[in-house]
Amino acid sequence: MLQLWRQRPLLVSAFVLATALTLFFGIRFIAQAVYWANPAHHQQAIEPWMTAGYIGKSWDLDPRALDAQAGLPLPQEKGRPQPLSEIAQDRGIPVADLIAQVEKAVQELKAKEKAGQND
Repeated sequence: MLQLWRQRPLLVSAFVLATALTLFFGIRFIAQAVYWANPAHHQQAIEPWMTAGYIGKSWDLDPRALDAQAGLPLPQEKGRPQPLSEIAQDRGIPVADLIAQVEKAVQELKAKEKAGQND
């Protein structure tokens, strides 16, 4: 291997980098697949630490549709997804009120989804 490194350092470096990236993204994919395969993570009760993306994934909904239905800010507003507790704090409302809005939006989106399947 050392001889190959001396002969073709760029090729070996590219191979090592490609292998490292493949391992990183492969492990990340497997970790997420295992996490979301657990039924305990499906349709979780909405809590202050959750983001719209997490809620959407948990309830099998489009996070942007959830943002629109519940009146939540898009992640681009602060450059990152915001947890419900932070959104409530920014609005100056109790987090329980915001959670109630999000729960209502989830139920409405699920009802629309169910009605769309019946057509």
